[in-house]
Formats: sequence, structure tokens, C-alpha cells
Amino acid sequence: MKLSKTEIGEKWIRQFAICDQPTAATMLDALMLLNEDQVSIAIRSTLDRICRGYRHRNKRIALYAEREFQESEIFPSILTPDRYGVLRRRAVGSTGPSAVKPLRNSPRVGSEGFIAFLASQQKDAWPKIFKNHPGPDRLRAKSAPAGEIIILTDFIGSGNRIRSMLDKFWSVPSIKSWVSRKLITFRVVSAAATDSGLKNVRHHRLRPEVISEWIAPVVYSSSSQNVKIEWCQLIENYGPPNGRGCGRYGFGGEAALIAFSYRIPNNTPNILHQSEGAWHALYEGPAPTALSALFGIRPMSQILQLAASANGIKLEPSLLEYEKNMIIILSLLRGRMYTGSEIELAEKCGIPVPIIFDILREASKRGFITSNGRLTDDGYKFLRAGTICDRKKPIVATRQESYYPKSLRVPR
Repeated sequence: MKLSKTEIGEKWIRQFAICDQPTAATMLDALMLLNEDQVSIAIRSTLDRICRGYRHRNKRIALYAEREFQESEIFPSILTPDRYGVLRRRAVGSTGPSAVKPLRNSPRVGSEGFIAFLASQQKDAWPKIFKNHPGPDRLRAKSAPAGEIIILTDFIGSGNRIRSMLDKFWSVPSIKSWVSRKLITFRVVSAAATDSGLKNVRHHRLRPEVISEWIAPVVYSSSSQNVKIEWCQLIENYGPPNGRGCGRYGFGGEAALIAFSYRIPNNTPNILHQSEGAWHALYEGPAPTALSALFGIRPMSQILQLAASANGIKLEPSLLEYEKNMIIILSLLRGRMYTGSEIELAEKCGIPVPIIFDILREASKRGFITSNGRLTDDGYKFLRAGTICDRKKPIVATRQESYYPKSLRVPR
């Protein structure tokens, strides 16, 4: 069932004028829906792949859950004389920042509680690699020093909160020293993200590597220019102008089209997440139980069906799943492939980034694309064989009046 066909979706759509309700339904059905299991699997599988890599055979990895900090620095520092007797600021403490700490005397705990639990689970699964929210003394430990710091989060919208946390790491003199001497690197692992959010975090002065399995669509990423204009008109004309620290297009102007089973992020348009006056959000807090089936883990066949219909691709029904995967990716792969192409592909089709990497490797192996991502002759043949084309039937000129023979020729 589509979200627009549910009772909750129909109730939200009825807030629009009758002429705008079909457009509102298309926006609702374009939402990427993720539940806690999908977020958990995305983060844990990424961390498992990192552990199996070659970069961490002799050094540990420190895990920190993303959250807001009132302090100006992640770790406290004190003046300590160096070997020459010069007083220098040095980060101290065996325990790191609290994984969960409500701000402004509020009892509310956001998704950081869930992410902190995942960090604890991974620490138990890989005790010889991960350290869970360690302090600076444990980071510099002689027996098992940390060579990398990973910040975990469920969603990167604008990327501003991650950048703020990275700034607070950079403000620690000891961290600056370790980074300059290439003793420690930074990485951000997220379950979902917007393309602009990824770029914003990657441009931080610490130059962290950023990994996200799901790329959330945004209003501006629609393949149809008319649909973009219609969605923007809805956002401008309906709903509250402000709310949850953001404007009509959501925090940072992202206009992301994503919803989690435990919340709708404020990076989405206000018409989706903000209630004010007579206007009601799609839902507030966790998703209602009536939507539980929609937030279930979607099979790949459903993801491929949605991706094909959203991009106007007609697949042959007899194709296998991996062939449908490849048809969709090759159909959307236009021109030269460059760094970040997989992010754009994931944003357009909703297929997880690791699967896209596997498809591109297989396509290159089978000779469907060149080393720079251009389709080969075999690639075009594969596309033609796997898609249904609307062929125009030839128009044959016929007489308006039917012909009937009136006499027969005398046989010889």
C-alpha cells in the first residue's frame, strides 16, 4: 500500500485544496521510509566492513554518538609542562563525553540514545578494535592507541550538527597535534544522508571520510521539472512558515523527503513535520501503529519496482533481480562517472550505496561500462534487451469502405 492511500495519509492530504491533492499525494509517496532495524543494520554493517579492512590491525577505533554539546571542547584540557618545561594545554581524562546528555534541563533524549546503544553493541562485538566514547588518556594509550575517531548518526540532513561536533574535536589542542602528525583520522558513519549534507561534512577542515548507506531524496532531485515546481508551490502555499528552528523547506533548506519510524526530521518541509494552528503534520513523535507495515523492511523487489516507476524505466518481467538492478543503474548512469556518482544514483533510485558499488563493479567486469563509466556497445545491447520500448506501429493507409468482390474470375 502507498502512504497516500492510508487513512493517515489521506487525512493529511485533505488539508490541501482539491486541485492540489494529487500533487500532495505524489510528495507523500516519494518519502523514503526507514525503521529502526534498517538504521541499525546500515550502521552495524558499515562498521563491520571497516573492522574487516586492513587499516586497523594495530590501532583501535573510537566510537562517539552524534549529539549537541554545550561545551566548547569535547575534552577538558589543563596546562602541563612538556619535556622542555614549557606549559602547554593537554587533554586529560580516561572517560569521554557522555553518550546521552539532555540539554537545557530538558528530559528529552533524541536519536542519540539509540545510536549510543549501537556503539555499545559494536564494542561488545569487536572488543579488540572498538573503544566506546573513550577519553583522551585512552586514545593515547601506549598498549592500544586509537588511530581513528568515528562519529555515528542516523541521518545527515544539512550536516551542520556534525560539523559543530567536529569543530569541538578540533578545538582540543591534543587532537590538533595528533591530526597534524597523522596519528589519528576522522570518519562519519550514517544510516541515511542528503547529498548536500555529505558534501558539507566532507568539506570540514578535518576532512573526514563520510559513509552513508541510504541517500535521501530531496524536493529538488525529482526527475521531472514540473513535479519540482508543483512541490515547491505546495511548500510555499501551505503549512506553517516556521517551526523547529527552520523555515518552510526545513532546516538548512534541505527539503528532504525522508521519514523514520521514530520521528520525522526537521530537514523535511514544514508541511510534513510541523503542526501549527489548523495545520497538522503527517505525524509527530513515533509513527502511528497504523503505518507499521509501511515502515517494514522492504524487499529489494519492491525497491526496484519503485525505482523503475519513478524514473520511467519499463523492465522485462522475466529478468532476474540482479539484472533489474543493473538495468536501473545503467539507465541512470549518464556520461562520465566521477567521484560521487554513486551518491547521485542512490538519490535517484533509492538503492543502497554498497549495492550500487557492487553493480558498477560487476558492470565493469562484464564489459558494459568503460573505466570512466561510459556505456559500451555491449552495455547498450544489455539495456535494449532488458527494457520494454514503446515501439510505434506503422500506419497503413486503408480505404474507408470495405471491399467485397462482386464477381469471380472464370477458372481456366
